[in-house]
Amino acid sequence: MGEKKGVENFMQENIKEKIELADSISETVYDGTADWQFLFIVIITIFITLLLLMPKIYLRNSIYYESRAIDRLETQYGALLEEHKLLSRKVEGLKVKNQILDTIF
Repeated sequence: MGEKKGVENFMQENIKEKIELADSISETVYDGTADWQFLFIVIITIFITLLLLMPKIYLRNSIYYESRAIDRLETQYGALLEEHKLLSRKVEGLKVKNQILDTIF
């Protein structure tokens, strides 16, 4: 019988605790400001991240396009050097022809 009273007391205390817990949960009111604050923090974090990364992105793009321009100019320079060599050979050939023809007449 003593055991039965102990179990009943335990169950009553357990039920009281559950009721108190349920009351405390129902007393808390959701106001939605936490969502707006979190959203604001996320937006600020994204903005700061972009602000910090934009110079790096800009510099990388600038370096990339400048290197493309340099590569194009180097290619043109190589082509012009080859053309210069070809024209120099033609000029030398014409000079030799001219000297030979001058000696004949």
